[in-house]
Amino acid sequence: MNFILFFLGAAIGSFIGVVADRYKEDLPIWDREIIGGRSHCEFCGKKLRWFELIPILSFLSQKGKCRSCNHKLGLRYLYTEIISGLLFVFVPSMLSQNFYLLSSTFYILSALWLLVFSFLLLISLIDKRLRIIPNEASAAIVIFGALIIFFQPFNEFSRSFIGHYAMLFGWHFNPWLNHMLGAAAAGIFFAALIFITKGRGMGGGDMKLAAALGFVFGWPDILLVAILSFIIGSVFGIGAILLKKERLKSHIAFGPFLAFAGLIVFFFGYTIVNFYFSLFGIV
Repeated sequence: MNFILFFLGAAIGSFIGVVADRYKEDLPIWDREIIGGRSHCEFCGKKLRWFELIPILSFLSQKGKCRSCNHKLGLRYLYTEIISGLLFVFVPSMLSQNFYLLSSTFYILSALWLLVFSFLLLISLIDKRLRIIPNEASAAIVIFGALIIFFQPFNEFSRSFIGHYAMLFGWHFNPWLNHMLGAAAAGIFFAALIFITKGRGMGGGDMKLAAALGFVFGWPDILLVAILSFIIGSVFGIGAILLKKERLKSHIAFGPFLAFAGLIVFFFGYTIVNFYFSLFGIV
C-alpha cells in the first residue's frame, strides 16, 4: 500500500514540477497554457514519450539527461517527485497514528492535508524560481483549511499539533475562532515586518501565505510555524552566504521556509514543544 501511495505521490510531484516550471506571473496556475499540453524538454522542445515520464525511474535511467539533446536536467525534478511521494506515505500515517478518526474522516482529512502540502510544494518551487507567491495558491490553502476545520472532530486538543501545551498560549475551544485568530496573528505580524523593513525583508506574498497557514494550523500552532521559519531561513541564509551562493543583501525566497516549517510542525510540533519545556521542568 505504501508503494502505491509513494508512486501516486511521485506522479503528483512530477505534475507539480511541470506547473512550477510553466507558471507565469500574468497567468493563474490553472490556466490551460500552464496545466495543459504534453510534457516536453525545456531545452530542445521535444515532446516526451510515456517511458520518459515515469516518476523517479525515468530520471535515474536517463542519468538526469534529455534523451534527445542530452542536456542535463536539474535535480529539482527528482527531489520534487521524491518529496511528494514521501508526503503521500507519511501524512496519512501521521494522521492515523496520532488522531482518533473514523475511516471516512481519515480519508477526507488525509486528502485535504495532502492538498495543503502539495500546494505548499508548488508555492516553494515557484517562489524559489520567480520570487513570487501566487495569490490563488494561498487562497486554495485557505479553502482546504476551512474544510479541514469542518471535518476535523473536536476532542480537547486534537486540533492542535502541540497538544495540551496550546493552553499555555490562549488556545480557544471554538475551532473557527481559533483558526481565524491564527490567520489574523500571522497576517498582522508579517504585515508589520513589511512596514518596518519597507518591503525589503518580506513581501506581500509571504504575508498572505503566512495568514493562510495561520488559518490552517490555527493558534498557537502558527506561532511555532513562524518561529521555525525564521530559524530555518537564518540557517539557510548564513550557510548560503558562507558558501558564497548568496550575498548579504540578496533577496531570498521566504515561502519555502514557511512551507518547511509547517511540515515540521505537522509531524513534530508536540515533540519540539515538549522537549523545549522539559528543559525547564515543565511537562
